[in-house]
Amino acid sequence: MSETMQELLNDSVFYNFSRLCEIPHGSYNERQLSNFLLKWAKERGFKAVQDDHMNVAVYKPASKGCESAPSVILQAHIDMVCEKAPFAQHDFKKDPIHLQLDGDILSTGGRTTLGADDGIGAALAMEVLESESLRHPALEVVFTTAEEEDLSGALAFDGSLLQSHLLINLDHGVDNQIILGSAGGIGAEIEMGIERMRLPSGCDTYEVRISGLPGGHSGENINCGNGNAIVLLGRLLHEYQRIGALITEAGGGNFRTALPREAFCKIAIKPSDMQKISDVTAEMRGAFIDEYGAVAPNFSINVVKSAPASSVLAPASTAKLLYVLYLSPNGIAEMNNKIAGVVASSDNLGEFYMDGKKCRFVYEIRSIYGSMVNFMRDKLEILCSITGASMKTFSPYPGWDFNADSELRRLANDVYKKEFGAEPQNIVLHAGLEVGCFYAKIPGLEAISIGPNAWNLHSPDEKLSVSSTRKMERFLDKLLETLADRR
Repeated sequence: MSETMQELLNDSVFYNFSRLCEIPHGSYNERQLSNFLLKWAKERGFKAVQDDHMNVAVYKPASKGCESAPSVILQAHIDMVCEKAPFAQHDFKKDPIHLQLDGDILSTGGRTTLGADDGIGAALAMEVLESESLRHPALEVVFTTAEEEDLSGALAFDGSLLQSHLLINLDHGVDNQIILGSAGGIGAEIEMGIERMRLPSGCDTYEVRISGLPGGHSGENINCGNGNAIVLLGRLLHEYQRIGALITEAGGGNFRTALPREAFCKIAIKPSDMQKISDVTAEMRGAFIDEYGAVAPNFSINVVKSAPASSVLAPASTAKLLYVLYLSPNGIAEMNNKIAGVVASSDNLGEFYMDGKKCRFVYEIRSIYGSMVNFMRDKLEILCSITGASMKTFSPYPGWDFNADSELRRLANDVYKKEFGAEPQNIVLHAGLEVGCFYAKIPGLEAISIGPNAWNLHSPDEKLSVSSTRKMERFLDKLLETLADRR
């Protein structure tokens, strides 16, 4: 018989997760949740501190008899990506996250992001702090902020507040994997001036909207073939421009670390050319369905007549816009030649805006190699030189190097195999994790990252496995008990 939501909330991990979901906590809006965690910890008698970036550190003494075991850091971030479906009426600044349970799957029913990335990691850490029966070493539990934007919480965290040299990060989404390294990266934004001209007489205006792509995390899902709505918009606009369509507005994507699910444009066209637009739209829709139908069964391109525009892009600006949309590096740049099946370097064109007399394009560049980050950044700079645009970079974050000699890695693998009867996968992740920030602060740090099965992160279709969360709770508890026996 399926578990009810009320029964699920009798589980301390999911009860705490639901409490986190009641408090808005998008990136840069974590103050209320940070204050809640600080109060929650102090009410339970723990030493806890909060810094100017709203990071919270909580300290739990070792279990009796385990005082000589090396201490351990548990770490999770408390901010979330705020994405919602077009039909959803949701204000991420004030509305709680709606939870829906369907068998083993916890989601929002497709309304908004769930925030299991990384609220469930925070909830697992809270369960460890609350437990009175778990045998464990001294714990330093760190809840960080702004991970989804720029990792500024972890980057600013004072490393002197931590004494441990062992870290378990709780921000992964596959339960049979132990993460042993992650990519570094940087954000980039191109700004390009555009010129407009008066709308020629006798033209009708239409809005064209691309939708139905699955989206996802720009690091973990970059190899899934999920498509990029902004890139598809560029291809469509190129075909429209060939038959005389004029661009009045365009845009797409919401967040640079999310694969764009939707994009739109408004075009002006002579009535006599509208059949050509219909034909081209049908042709491109068919091509895109061939390319992405396997992952996007509800993919669509809709064209509807809209209110007349007052101006359109001048021809030279149209050409520059298409240069950027066509030539921007996007997707996988290269695979990892040391670890099969792992992406080494990628770029995601995650946001595109047209505002008055300028266009903006926002990217997330990732790589395990700093040299490749620089190479992809240089590509964008060359594109700027061609189009007369300018570029700025922001929010750099360090990678986390794989350590083949890590004792923590060996212990984690042994515990996993003993508990679940199988070898876990040991991989390096093509996404930024805050572990890299702590590596820079704590010489000799050993770390792993683990977490329960979750899918479609950074999208309204985000889902979390209940049984997998319980599996990871068991794994974490057993690993801490093993570490408590070390001397």
